Amino acid sequence: MTAANESALKAALPESEEQPAVSPATGPRVRTPVAVLVTRFPRIAETFILREINELERLGQPVVLVPLLRNYSPVVHEEAKPWMGRALFMPLMSFAILRANVLRLVREPRRYLGLLLTLIIQTLIRPSVMLRTIALFPKSVYLASRLPKLGIRHAHAHFAVHPATMAYIIASLSNITFSFTIHGPDVFVHRLLLREKIAKAKFVRAVSTFIKAFVSGLYPEESEGKIEVVHVGVNPDVYVDAAINSTRRSPRIQILSVAALTEAKGYHFLVDAVAALVKEGVDLECRIVGDGRQRDAIAERIAQHGMGDRFRMMGALPQHEVARLLGDADIFVLPSVIAWNGQMDGIPISLMEAMAAGKPVVGSAISGIPELVQHETNGVLVDATHPERIAAAIRRLTDDPELRLKFGRSGQERVRSEFDVRVTSAKVIDLFSRHDRPERSAHEEISRLNWGRLNTCALGLRRLRERRDSFVAELTITDGISWRDVVVKRQRGRSGESRSAFDRARDEYRILRELREKMPGPAAERADDISYTVPRPLVFDEKHAALIMERARGKALESLIRSSRNSSLGRGLLTPLRRAGRWLKAMQEVTHIDDDGRHLLTAIVVVAARDLELAAAAHRPLRRERERIIETLRMLETRVASNPIPAVGHHGDYWPGNVFVGERRVEVIDFEGFREGLSLEDVAYFLIHLRMYFDYPIFRRYLPRLEQSFLDGFSDGSLRADDDALRLFKIAKGLQVLARGGVASARGPRARWHRTRLRELILESAR
Repeated sequence: MTAANESALKAALPESEEQPAVSPATGPRVRTPVAVLVTRFPRIAETFILREINELERLGQPVVLVPLLRNYSPVVHEEAKPWMGRALFMPLMSFAILRANVLRLVREPRRYLGLLLTLIIQTLIRPSVMLRTIALFPKSVYLASRLPKLGIRHAHAHFAVHPATMAYIIASLSNITFSFTIHGPDVFVHRLLLREKIAKAKFVRAVSTFIKAFVSGLYPEESEGKIEVVHVGVNPDVYVDAAINSTRRSPRIQILSVAALTEAKGYHFLVDAVAALVKEGVDLECRIVGDGRQRDAIAERIAQHGMGDRFRMMGALPQHEVARLLGDADIFVLPSVIAWNGQMDGIPISLMEAMAAGKPVVGSAISGIPELVQHETNGVLVDATHPERIAAAIRRLTDDPELRLKFGRSGQERVRSEFDVRVTSAKVIDLFSRHDRPERSAHEEISRLNWGRLNTCALGLRRLRERRDSFVAELTITDGISWRDVVVKRQRGRSGESRSAFDRARDEYRILRELREKMPGPAAERADDISYTVPRPLVFDEKHAALIMERARGKALESLIRSSRNSSLGRGLLTPLRRAGRWLKAMQEVTHIDDDGRHLLTAIVVVAARDLELAAAAHRPLRRERERIIETLRMLETRVASNPIPAVGHHGDYWPGNVFVGERRVEVIDFEGFREGLSLEDVAYFLIHLRMYFDYPIFRRYLPRLEQSFLDGFSDGSLRADDDALRLFKIAKGLQVLARGGVASARGPRARWHRTRLRELILESAR
């Protein structure tokens, strides 16, 4: 770029006041992402897992959620909805999964078949478990290859059954370590493969001391020094607020119970107890929240007692509704029992929630429940197989409001001290840290950046992309109270580059600041009411030539293209593409430099001729047509130069992977190559990449409509596909990508196909 051109561009984007930066010698630790494996998601009965995942992220521990199966339920917690787009959902079998298994079998046949045979032998005595394990095996093999590419070095499974089996398979076929949480019901009856899982795991978390003792007694050698007791928890504030905001009006004593309707919950005994109390003249009502295979049997028991007006079977409810019902309740009862097959509770979450809401509880003296409910201190423990004992406990609390208040306050203190999810999640992170393998290189570079400006106390690495001359890291950062996602882009020196790493980082920071100020936000006078902007730049660390910015909101247009191409064949892309075109036009409007860019046109043609020489060396059809391509470029240059050509800001890498589209905003990233340019350079570059996504026989007929949608957004449909300027820039940018882009050096059938189609595009545009 000439000095005059650089001055013109700086005039369009004036220098901002630079921030002084003094980076600390050391910084917060960088936490790598952890894969959390669950059975189904979203699942109404496993809210406690979702709470913990959210808290892990708030504390700076990034999570990749991996459900074994996608759950389809009419009731979904509000907290689960943001994870629906983030969870790593995948079927039990797909082409990618099949390919991963074939490759693994070919490369490591003994390891692959030996592991599969071990799983079959160890589960053979229970055919149903064996079949489920075999069904999960191909997907687990695929994840053993996929998760390391996402930066995963450790996987943690909730429940010792199938999620832990999947983690065991992944760890057996990769360098990923694993751990798992035992919640209780997952080991009291079925323990196939448990010995092997404990032996291979880095650590095992038990949610109660009772469970630790139970498992240690079964497998003393394997569990020695491996089992850690860390409770699961709740957020007490949610339930305190619900109790304070109660709007209850009924004079009846309200009894509430929340649980899955299984044999281990003992609801038949609760029905008998309530029926006896009502017959004695106690005015009360019982609400049961939950669903399960015992629902009809419980309803029948209620009908047998003629208590239909005293019970309400409310089914499964989202968490905010459960909190509201807890606020209205007087007494919480959970009559847990040991089922006929030995199944029983661990430490029921619903008891924690009730105690957090300040409610007196009646529970059972089994399993880990006494670790939460302290008899005669914050509740009453009974043998729930005796309805008369449940009835006596309820009657006592009904008759003594002061005792209810005393137990409720004590229960709140107990939950806050031992079962607060903010405390328990910090302990889980500590377990991860103790067993984590320290990273160096880029992790150390990230840690040394100037995080003090953002009051950062913990860093969680979601994704890291290292290149020879830079690295880009997606991070979650926290100040201990709240968290947010940011991106770090650090430049490194590179040979043949006229600008230093410092200059590249500084210029990108300055450009982001200016575009953030100048580009249009949502406005009522615009029909689309969309904000066209860039991520907010937060810090320019001069010492380390690094830029810290907010993470772009929305979804990458590249991801939208791939998903739409595979499902709706591009029909859902028209609006996102139109907005991508509109963003480009909005950027050019605020970076307009002057109306005469003919000197740039000449430089572009010269560079295209040089790229043609590079591309022709590897592509015989281009060598044969070299003279015609040069002649076409010169002819188009003459035609285009006869009209005014505005000089504007040129993004330099405007392709779908750098465009993020949300409901009400479009954000674009990666301004390292930003310079003075011509209007249609970015347009042609974008259209070339769009074509490579859809230039297959089954998709090709949709391409013209998609291209026109982008052009409509850019210029209200005034551009034509055969426009001279667009033809010229398609040739120039096509040669650039073919000679110097990623597709030029990529390997594989897809890359060869793209090179062939790109070559045909150049020749077609040169005709």
